[in-house]
Parts: sequence; C-alpha cells; structure tokens
Amino acid sequence: MNFRSRGGRNEEPEINVISMVDIVLVLLLFFMVTTSFVQHSHISMQLPKAQQAAKGEPKTPITIDLSATGQVAIDGHGLPMSDLLARLKALAAEDPERVIVLRADKDATQQYVIDVLDAAQAAGLTRISFATLSPAGR
Repeated sequence: MNFRSRGGRNEEPEINVISMVDIVLVLLLFFMVTTSFVQHSHISMQLPKAQQAAKGEPKTPITIDLSATGQVAIDGHGLPMSDLLARLKALAAEDPERVIVLRADKDATQQYVIDVLDAAQAAGLTRISFATLSPAGR
C-alpha cells in the first residue's frame, strides 16, 4: 500500500474556517433578533392616601368542626352533612364576609373536607381558614 500523495510532495491539510465563521454569524444574528429586551417603565407616581374605615365590632368566625367519621358541627351545634349547605346559606345571608375556620380531624378523609369546602363555596363564603396546632401545642 502506498499512502503517498500524487506528485510526491507533502502537503499539510487545511481546515477551512470560513464556513464555520458564517454559521456563527448567522446564529449570532438569529439570537439577536429573537431576544426580547426587558424594558422597565420609569414612571414616578404617588399613591393616594385613604382614611381608615370606622372600626365596627370584629366579626366572629364560623367554626366548622369535622370529625374523622364525617360528623359536622357549626359553632358547637351538630348537624348532618346534608343540612350543611342550608345552614351555611343562612349564615351567608346574614354576612357574606364572615370567615370560616375549618377544624378537621387529622384522620378525616379528604372527601369530607372537600364536601365542606364545596358547601361553603356554594353558599358564597369564600374566606376559609384551616385550624392547626403549633409545634409547641403537641
């Protein structure tokens, strides 16, 4: 086998970088065109001042106790789950801004909690808080 080039001269191989430079320039142009520049608005403004609303009596929350077996009590008065929606609608008619504090047993199923949340939403009461114990209260 003869691996000599024709003509008998030793020629160094050449690497053509012109096509690589063309590709890099095209990629650079592509990224420059497609990049979105963040523009910050520099508007100076002063927010309006408001007088504090007259304080009335604090609203007592609606406390809903939910046992692990699905028994429900509103403010300490037990009722069947089927009557929960009607009772919550009556309470919402008095004041739709009242907060619900849901005290669910840690072993209560998710379905029972969802049933209570659905009833509260259907009654128009959307401010719901979940009662928990602090780590020091164990």
